[in-house]
Amino acid sequence: MPNRNHLRIIAARQLSETGIVKFNYGAPEAKSENRPEPNYFYMAKGFRDNLESYREDLELKIASKDETIDVPYDIDYVEVDFMGQFHLEKYYSIWYNTFGLEGVSFTKYNRTALFSISDREKFQVFINSVEGLINRGLENDETASFNKNIRFVKNFKLLTLSDVLKVNAESLGNVVVLKTIELPANQEVENSIIEALEFYLTDHILDYNIDRENNRLEIYDATLEELTAIAQNFDIIESITSSLSGVISPGQYNVPNRDFGFEVSNTDEELPLIGILDTGISMQTPLASITVQDDTFNLGGNPLIDEYGNHGHGTMVGALAALGRRNHLNNFQGEVNADAKLLSIKLLGNSNGYLSEKKVLEMLYDAKTKYPHLSIFVLTICYNTHKSTNEMFSNYTYELDKFAHKTDSLIFISTGNNDYALNENINYDLEYFTNEHTNLNTPADSMNNVTVGAAADGLYSGVFNGISSGKEFPTIYSRKDHVDLAAINSVKKRNKNLFKPDVLESGGDYGFYNPTTIDFMDNAAMTVLSSNPAMGYTKEVGTSLAAPLVANLAAQLKIAYPDLKSQTLKALIVNGATLKSIVYPDAHKTLLNRTSGYGLIDADQTIFSNENNATMVLEDSIKSEEQKIYPINFPDYLVSTPLGKNNGILKVTATLCFSFLPLQHNQLTYCPIHMAFSVYRNHTSEEINRVQKELNSKLRSNLTWSQSARDKATPAPYSNVQKLTFNVDVSLLRNEERTFKLAVQARLSNQIMASQVENYPKEFNFSLVLKIEETLKVNTGRLYDELRAINSVEVINVAEAEADLEGEV
Repeated sequence: MPNRNHLRIIAARQLSETGIVKFNYGAPEAKSENRPEPNYFYMAKGFRDNLESYREDLELKIASKDETIDVPYDIDYVEVDFMGQFHLEKYYSIWYNTFGLEGVSFTKYNRTALFSISDREKFQVFINSVEGLINRGLENDETASFNKNIRFVKNFKLLTLSDVLKVNAESLGNVVVLKTIELPANQEVENSIIEALEFYLTDHILDYNIDRENNRLEIYDATLEELTAIAQNFDIIESITSSLSGVISPGQYNVPNRDFGFEVSNTDEELPLIGILDTGISMQTPLASITVQDDTFNLGGNPLIDEYGNHGHGTMVGALAALGRRNHLNNFQGEVNADAKLLSIKLLGNSNGYLSEKKVLEMLYDAKTKYPHLSIFVLTICYNTHKSTNEMFSNYTYELDKFAHKTDSLIFISTGNNDYALNENINYDLEYFTNEHTNLNTPADSMNNVTVGAAADGLYSGVFNGISSGKEFPTIYSRKDHVDLAAINSVKKRNKNLFKPDVLESGGDYGFYNPTTIDFMDNAAMTVLSSNPAMGYTKEVGTSLAAPLVANLAAQLKIAYPDLKSQTLKALIVNGATLKSIVYPDAHKTLLNRTSGYGLIDADQTIFSNENNATMVLEDSIKSEEQKIYPINFPDYLVSTPLGKNNGILKVTATLCFSFLPLQHNQLTYCPIHMAFSVYRNHTSEEINRVQKELNSKLRSNLTWSQSARDKATPAPYSNVQKLTFNVDVSLLRNEERTFKLAVQARLSNQIMASQVENYPKEFNFSLVLKIEETLKVNTGRLYDELRAINSVEVINVAEAEADLEGEV
């Protein structure tokens, strides 16, 4: 059947009403006025140990100060673990005004807070309360008093050198990243210490680069002793970390030499441009004809040369991004058309190196300025170390998310490869993914960009030769999400949408060397372009092969729909992905999304609609506390014509994506925007908000808001990618007079500081993709045209679409 271009919902015309976000809360729990006083023995015992350690660490910190270093202020920081979430709206001002503690960083989804002691006199109230509770719990002193807020503290400690200095002599490298602390209530103090630190670095002839806006400092070629002195004397450093990063490439193969044997035939066409952040792209390959001859963007040598290993790395990544799965599946036979042109941005010349993240970001912004139409990037160079479970977002991830938001761009980031998988497994075992060291690498936790894991498919025809349970399954070397809310939250406090990777794409697999040994095997791997003209091609596996293939799909979407926003491309890709063939046993179902995301991408379902399958795209904006309602009208033939069945005549798949300006220092509200959607009965906004027992607006009992912000006191973190799938029955269409209501709501979190609220955007763009498809034995061929006729929609890129149709006649 002929392809049809997707439909754009004309938001201003399709919108029926704008309401407000409203949650219906049950009656509050009655509080007993005669509750017995709890037993404080164990808490007091823990506090006694905490206080003793705090005083010892404080003495050591004071003794370690170098009096010859001129620093205008000394600040102490206290890290507090709470029994539950620390609610900023309710408690931030209390802790600041009562205890003199200014919150500067919130981790473990607001269960841990780092406070600066901004008022030492008030902080004595905290110490006195700790002592009072110790006396009450251990000495049974009923006259001992303490502030009631101290009862929510689990542990506390002084921030020490070992907490700040997270590098050693082996991992030091030539670039280290210093995360500086922001003091919103004491900016004069913050600025004075930073200025003193800059003077110190200059005076000691240390090369550095500071980024005040993003609270980061990079120091080059410093010794461990110099970093120790900085950490001990300048009380504005939260962490000092290594930036060791590596190319994602687990192995290489020996294959017969052969020439490239192809040329790109459409080099004169205007094609999307993809930025390849890697080891360079070799100009001794056919990619030279579609690579911008610009050697400006480099951190590791000429970006038009790829000397990594024997076969290069950026070259094969670039080929996959520009030429896609079709040409690789066909072994480059016949006419080879590119889907994109390439800009080489060289980060590393060898397999490993210490990246200057600031310089990487500068190159990204410079490339975007020089080539304004550049909006797709591929990044397969990740940190070498995995993220610990529920670890905070890094500065690098934060900056990449901010870049994507500010420039309307998408970076396709690989999860990183788990090189240990080869030696730690004898077969394919999903249980292996329960190990923490299988977690993804920074910056694959980026939320505004697209994270890609590797499926076992190697883009070859015939029998599947890998070790995985099927070619659609994630490979054993692909990495899983590090977020595990089940470890800290009850079922009601989790967010089912919060996971990485976003999607899977082909990356090749390991093979069985013998029944009990797995290894790199040519017949299970993927054939990719080599940078070596004498070789032509090589066999590889890796998540670095999967990420550029998804970028290629984004390029194909740009060709078909050049005006779509980047988050719409992301929504289309996620909407077309499927988990249908990836079936996990019950024991491992909780790992499904954390290893496979939304599943294997499907280009056929992503790029075009057809006469029985219509994809509608909604690009709009929404304000905080606003709820927008868009009617979706269905054709009369669905209820008036015999279709061969009455139940499940349509399948609806809907995906919401939006980018956001990330917030540092608060893991819970890194994404501070709650946005959700669902499809309801033909009701008004007010009716949709009604209590269900009064009026049920749900189409199906299990179809509700895509994510919830109902719990304001202890919310789960929000996701900016959400997907719903449901079937539609004839009776439901008839009862609702063939109209459903698509509802979208937004709310800015109340868990962010007042200063952040003041400066945060008041309106948020979003992209929503709605795919409606017939599921009949004999499809009617009517759905696309009739949906188009009765809704306020237009064919996207209509001139191109009409030209295609004319060519088919």
